[in-house]
Amino acid sequence: MPSATYDHIAALGIMGVLFAASVVALPTISYINLLNVDQQQLRNVALEVLKTMLFDTGYPSNWGSTRNFNKDGVERFGLALSGVSSFYVLDSDKVQRLVADNPSGSLDYETVRTKLGLRGYSFTIRIVSPFNVTVRRDMSTGYNPLRFNILTTFNDGRRIPNARVEATIVYVVGSNKTDYFMTKAESRTNERGECTIEKVLPSNVKGLIVVMKTTVADMATVSSHFLEGFKQNVAAASIVGDNMTMWIREENMPGGSDTSGVRWIMDIISVKEGGAENLYEGGQTDENKITYGRGYYLWSRVFSGLSYDAPLFFIFSLSVPLGAGEGGRQLVLFAGPNPNWLGSRLLGYGSNSESSAERIKLSRSVEIRGMTYIFELLLWKES
Repeated sequence: MPSATYDHIAALGIMGVLFAASVVALPTISYINLLNVDQQQLRNVALEVLKTMLFDTGYPSNWGSTRNFNKDGVERFGLALSGVSSFYVLDSDKVQRLVADNPSGSLDYETVRTKLGLRGYSFTIRIVSPFNVTVRRDMSTGYNPLRFNILTTFNDGRRIPNARVEATIVYVVGSNKTDYFMTKAESRTNERGECTIEKVLPSNVKGLIVVMKTTVADMATVSSHFLEGFKQNVAAASIVGDNMTMWIREENMPGGSDTSGVRWIMDIISVKEGGAENLYEGGQTDENKITYGRGYYLWSRVFSGLSYDAPLFFIFSLSVPLGAGEGGRQLVLFAGPNPNWLGSRLLGYGSNSESSAERIKLSRSVEIRGMTYIFELLLWKES
């Protein structure tokens, strides 16, 4: 029958179309499934890495606090604080060992990656404050009153209303820059996340740092803001356990080989939430000298109980040779250690690769010395 023949031809045509469609569609579906599997595998690896970093103390459990640090002595990597029952509490000394230019000893990226068994994967980590606190000084009022306009936001840019902002203002007066004072003020942000803090200060202020403690619900964090009178390029500092170390970064080395490049440590001030106190009085003697290439490259001292004092940061007063046209040798202030004094514990650690590979980003709230931070892990598979 002709109609039956036409029906067979039509059926064969439909089957051909369906077959062709399946030839095109099935590889596409399989490719998508493979991508989903790869993404899930990458996420699983990232979760395991994050769990190890945040929950494991490593071995030995106090590996970050050893004075004569040797990276080969770290048998297992982990950042958790030993002896605490809570999760997500990190050891400040272990975190400090991830600061690359720490002269008292640090763990390099390849060593950590090997100990984590991450062959074929790369990662970066950051430890930052959970809030962004932007402080702008109103210069129109001078010091009478000193006025700050403050904006608080979450890291995603959302503004934070009804946040309690406590300002601790540490300032130095007098030409010798050795008279330190501290004063406090507080405010609450409005619905736009903004507030203003004012305080009257003497007119002869020579150096000024404001510390902002921001509290939202039961979460608090501290950030410091360098405002004036401090030179961050004259030296650098590291605090590990009770040991404090200072040195001159290579990019700030003086030219020539004469003694004009010597820095003399004059004072070290410990800044805590409750006040500022003089931790150390130095002077122009060999035991307070920092220079380069003469046996005084590192200045190191142990201050008993320093690790239990929980200072926010330190102010260092140094006698420094300034460049031509800057007035010769002067007393100069800088804050440290870096980057802790800014309220960040780790600005970036890990691979600098610009790989276009898909990346997994995981974030968790952690506690370091009683303050809240955001721990960010970015992981990807090497191509």
